[in-house]
Amino acid sequence: MPCKSYSLPTEACITGFKMSQIEGSICSLCYANNGFYKVYENTIKPAQFARLDSIDSDYWVSGMVAHIGNDAFFRWHDSGDLQSLTHLEKIVTVCAATPGTKHWLPTREYGIIKALIAKHGKNSIPGNLTVRLSAMYPDKPVTVPVSLQGVPGVTVSNVHTEKPIGESCKAPTQNGECKDCRLCWSEAVVSYALH
Repeated sequence: MPCKSYSLPTEACITGFKMSQIEGSICSLCYANNGFYKVYENTIKPAQFARLDSIDSDYWVSGMVAHIGNDAFFRWHDSGDLQSLTHLEKIVTVCAATPGTKHWLPTREYGIIKALIAKHGKNSIPGNLTVRLSAMYPDKPVTVPVSLQGVPGVTVSNVHTEKPIGESCKAPTQNGECKDCRLCWSEAVVSYALH
């Protein structure tokens, strides 16, 4: 990952936790429960739970703005997902306060994104935030809910086993690295190889 990211425990995923119980779903194979996340879980898990607890703090927004600083790119939730509309509203506030940073927010919490649009309007996602509605199953493209179609800043990411459904992520051909690719921060439909 070419930037800082924000990680929460997968146990706190709302939709993702339910999906993890369904064999063959992407969440049942969640990378954030394996690999280095698993090897270093004694360090990672306590930090993730501390972050989860901190979301309700009055200082969370200012703390995140300070943490991101002048970074060019930031990824929300390399592990975990949105917790509530209030959580998303705080993320939107952070994005608005860091206009020089491109933010990427992958999520399976379509309902929380719909709630933001219903409450604040179609243009409530800052121009520097890309919200990616994440696929639930490999090789099954995301269907964007009608209420989110045409909303600036909302796009999708799919997962494929053989043939990409969108622009294929380059990382598998680049030793698992993004290198100079920043496709995830664009509005392009991205397709990730199942991993």
